[in-house]
Amino acid sequence: MNRFFAATVIPGKTLALQPPGATKMFRLIQLHTDSGIPRIGVEPDGYVSARTALAHYRSRPAAYFGVGRFDHEGTLAEIILDRLCGPLGDCPRPASVVHARTYQRLCATCSLGLEVLTVPELARMLGIACRLAPVLARSGRHARLEVASPAGNRIAREFASHVHDPIWRLELCAELARDAGSVNGLLIGVGALTHRDVLDLYPRLCTLADELPASVREELTRATVRPLSPAGVAGLRMGLSHK
Repeated sequence: MNRFFAATVIPGKTLALQPPGATKMFRLIQLHTDSGIPRIGVEPDGYVSARTALAHYRSRPAAYFGVGRFDHEGTLAEIILDRLCGPLGDCPRPASVVHARTYQRLCATCSLGLEVLTVPELARMLGIACRLAPVLARSGRHARLEVASPAGNRIAREFASHVHDPIWRLELCAELARDAGSVNGLLIGVGALTHRDVLDLYPRLCTLADELPASVREELTRATVRPLSPAGVAGLRMGLSHK
């Protein structure tokens, strides 16, 4: 018997899901496509906190897409994506994107050459707020949750509205030099730009490419040979090319 309540996702529309018997705020969800249309499945069993729901999710990561947070009216208000990379979560690197068709969570390395969605792009497609869960530490049986790089999250969140600011770009480059993990924020921020955004911001994107730490610029330049990868998208949008 299928325990999941499913509903079709209409991009840009609010999705109200009220599976019978579900009274708590957090529930495990599935995400798949049916004839090219996104569909969300919701398990009726609820949890009182995101941490509890994530703990149950991480016991069977291949079975679910993530955790849904519902409001008091039963409307799906937010989707929390786990950082475990791949269907089994056996990759040691944290996931930062999802496959555009299978919705599997992928890290920057595993997603190279694949068509992917950044978290902001996924949110726009579904019409539902999406965010990444805390990183799960991998240091033994008593591993604890650690917050993902706050710098990377801030970079992704502020990128579109701040990339024109030379002081912000200077601070961004300094952060990239200090924290290699924050490059994911750059990839997400650049990848989340609309085509119109890219046209409007292209001169600033090219300027930023010239200002990047050499190691980051070289990495993005090499990645342009894989134009569907997050790093490849970012590199091309910043005017880089591998010759």
